[in-house]
Amino acid sequence: LLGKLRWEDCLSPGVHGPFFPRILRRRKGKREFGKTITHIVAKVMTTEMIKDLSSDTLLQQHDDLDLALDNCYSGDTVIIFPGEYQAANLALLTDDIIIKGVGKREEIMITSEPSRDSFVVSKADNVKLMHLSLIQQGTVDGIVVVESGHMTLENCILKCEGTGVCVLTGATLTITDSEITGAQGAGVELYPGSTAILERNEIHHCNNLRTSDSSKSTLGGVNMKVLPAPKLKMTNNHIYSNKGYGVSILQPTEQFFIVTEEALNKRAASGDKKDDKMLFKVMQNLNLEMNNNKIEANVKGDIRIVTS
Repeated sequence: LLGKLRWEDCLSPGVHGPFFPRILRRRKGKREFGKTITHIVAKVMTTEMIKDLSSDTLLQQHDDLDLALDNCYSGDTVIIFPGEYQAANLALLTDDIIIKGVGKREEIMITSEPSRDSFVVSKADNVKLMHLSLIQQGTVDGIVVVESGHMTLENCILKCEGTGVCVLTGATLTITDSEITGAQGAGVELYPGSTAILERNEIHHCNNLRTSDSSKSTLGGVNMKVLPAPKLKMTNNHIYSNKGYGVSILQPTEQFFIVTEEALNKRAASGDKKDDKMLFKVMQNLNLEMNNNKIEANVKGDIRIVTS
């Protein structure tokens, strides 16, 4: 078993790897009668709260988010009204559901349970979280971990206390119009062979690790681990005020170099041009697409490609 321990498992600031125990949950799939249900999570429900739903919508009302998630089958939607909630079942997402808040995202607060290792963990083909605030308290795992399948985060606030968003090998993540802050390490961490699309997000004040480990001190906004290379598309994101780099790319080779956006624009010496070509080649091989991102005020710099 020790021989199967991969280099990327050792380097993670989180707790992912072959020795970390996972609670398994069987996928329910569709209901026997084929209908989907909309679960309303609120202390009380009024007709005004559901006036925008179609007349044939099947409803279940819960005052507990955990209970709503426990009653979900693939295709269901969970609608959460303003309040503060906890749900252990967020760490057991195996069915294709939508979880969305109604109202201001700051007012729909979901906090983790400090006694548990994990907060939000998805193994479903398609899970979507919308208009929510995830507030991590005490859990050591990533605030959101995509173990397999595809997760979408839309218009969410992620206030991290442990590690940030982790996308494991073979999994896919899409984040749009969201804010990630406070992670103990990178705000978004991509494992080898993962895929992520980031659009119009703010990733800031991450890498609050107190460590002398130089490999961890480089982590900041987004960290990529290669072999096989993950795929990353970043458009119109603002990555700023992180203690490490804005974007760090970790590869297991002997070469080591640092490149910032300013340096890319101003270098003129022939040796610098060679480094520019190397960076361009590495980014091509990584399937890294970056357009109109604002990367600034990160303590270490904007972009780093570094060896393990």
